Amino acid sequence: MVARHNLRQPPTSQPNLARLNDRVERRRPKPKVQPRPPEYYQNLIDQHNETTVKPNYADTTKDNLQDIIDKFSRFCTHLPKGPHWRSIIRNCSKGTSIAFVIHICEVDRVKKRSTIHQYYLRLKMLFNRENGRHMNTNDAKEVLAYIYGKLTTDYDLDITVKEKPVLGVDDLLLLLNHHWARDTSTFPTERHRVQFALILLLLFATGCRPAELVDAKKKKKKRRWPGLEDEETGDGDADDDGFEDAEVGADADFGFDDHDSAVADLGSENDGNGSDDDVAMSDVETELRQFDALCYEDVRLLVVRNPVAGGAGCACDGGQAGAPQGSQETPKAVMDDPIFCPITHLISLAVADGAFEAPSLTTAERVFEHKVWGPVACTPLTWKPEMLKTPIFRRADGVVTSPTLALTYSQFRDCLNRLGLAAGFLEKLTSYCFRRGTANVVDGAATDAVRDQVMRHNPNSAVYNGAYINERVPFDVLSAVLERPSADGILRMLTHMSLMRDPRAPVHVPDDVLAALSPDPHIVDLEEQRAQLKAGAYRIQGTEVEAEVRRLTAEIGIARTRRRNIISEEYRADYFRRRPIEDIERQNSGQQEEEYIEPVVEHQIPERAQLAELICTHVAGITPQEIVARRIHSAATSRQGGIARSRAIPSEACQGPVPDLHWRRIEEL
Repeated sequence: MVARHNLRQPPTSQPNLARLNDRVERRRPKPKVQPRPPEYYQNLIDQHNETTVKPNYADTTKDNLQDIIDKFSRFCTHLPKGPHWRSIIRNCSKGTSIAFVIHICEVDRVKKRSTIHQYYLRLKMLFNRENGRHMNTNDAKEVLAYIYGKLTTDYDLDITVKEKPVLGVDDLLLLLNHHWARDTSTFPTERHRVQFALILLLLFATGCRPAELVDAKKKKKKRRWPGLEDEETGDGDADDDGFEDAEVGADADFGFDDHDSAVADLGSENDGNGSDDDVAMSDVETELRQFDALCYEDVRLLVVRNPVAGGAGCACDGGQAGAPQGSQETPKAVMDDPIFCPITHLISLAVADGAFEAPSLTTAERVFEHKVWGPVACTPLTWKPEMLKTPIFRRADGVVTSPTLALTYSQFRDCLNRLGLAAGFLEKLTSYCFRRGTANVVDGAATDAVRDQVMRHNPNSAVYNGAYINERVPFDVLSAVLERPSADGILRMLTHMSLMRDPRAPVHVPDDVLAALSPDPHIVDLEEQRAQLKAGAYRIQGTEVEAEVRRLTAEIGIARTRRRNIISEEYRADYFRRRPIEDIERQNSGQQEEEYIEPVVEHQIPERAQLAELICTHVAGITPQEIVARRIHSAATSRQGGIARSRAIPSEACQGPVPDLHWRRIEEL
């Protein structure tokens, strides 16, 4: 018996016909190239036999080369007759390399041996570029032996390895609770509070690098030497400080060099015939994406039929960021608690942006309550064509959120550092704390192949063991050798960075402490030079000393910022050093423990208080329908309640440790 289906297809609209025609035209084969004369290929052979093919360096590599050229050229000015740097590098000997690293230690005042090693590696790269060959192997070994021996001893170089803290799920819950319920800092708009929480969830849930979510390109440096000039301008002009030195290490060398692959369409790596007909989610005429950040076209949102009979449908997110090494589509189940659910955060942002292609998907209720119809397993929730290349995480434009500009890494980094300080963490909270936490969790539950796939590492590489593995071994060796049960709960607590957390730790240095410190002689000298040039004049515009005064003012500002950061770090570290000793002495002297009372935080935005109470409350033993209802309520409060369209404004006259926050709708500003 043959079943016949008499299903009438709905009429095709004109926009769909136009899109279909574009895709058909896209698959049209390219015209064949006309046959070349024999002399053409012979000329190519002769041309390339006599020339050296210059590599197409990434922007980061060009910046590194420019930096080492600047340092090496300054070194050459101290040589007799001040020869050009290119004449020296082409005949760079073992003695030249040793003299250069000594110059780096003396002039640039470098204190870390690993930094000297990196500069020498860049010098070898410059030698290879200029000479077309590698530096002599024996000379390179002797230079490294000098760096690790006599140079380290003579200049007392620091050889300690900086601790790499690992974030756990308990730490993540603590940070999210503080972010939603106890954070008194203000954001440009409250939408930034929602997207900041989503970034934290994606960092921990996917193990991605921050450059896969936000715009992490550095501002392009001016390259003054042949072969390093910019061939095109555009993306690199974003005002961003890039990654700080603390995060650039062995684990940061994989994936930040090639940003061009970020514009590749989803699934193009699996297309064997070279065609890209069904992989691009955007049309042919759509312009290339402007930022290497997570855009709507990188996220595939699906409503999947629940395999459990009678169960509610769940939304699954197959997210793929523009990662240089190609992120893998990983379905993520929706969590019971809204605080851990990235889908709820994403839907609230998408509804606020009006990003869904279906005109009726304007509320979170319609998204979560949608049911799968027909003989299919899922219903894709597609995005509007004009929203495909729009970044999900966007920066502020005054008091509103920019419709097109991606959030920069420096802005996200500042918010992350501020959250770590406010939550009382001893170690500095960075994005790689989340990445290392994900790597260690996956390593304990999956194979090495799966771990490398999640972390975007080359198969069978030693990157994880060299840069990501938890330095605090999560294993009770003593209990194992004594054949006794191990205290897994205590070990788990000891291996996470919240072990030394203290919410009483100071965030700011008191004014009396700042006043008691002696002034910096370098800053005082710069201020005296500026005062002498100004000679009591207030306006310097148009005068002969304007350029020098402005240079000194900028240098004074940099020196003050550096000194203020050092004072804050040392004052906070001093608190963590003396607090245990003071507690021990008070206890041994018979004093009673002082009860710690958490400060009461009153949120002036009503929707913020409702959302904090809803999202930070754990409810156990609820039905799937109640779980969906909580997610809808959370997303609706974020979007429809107006929190994404509100902005908290600190009062100028705030009293007490918690500032009195006022708020206004964006439309009223």
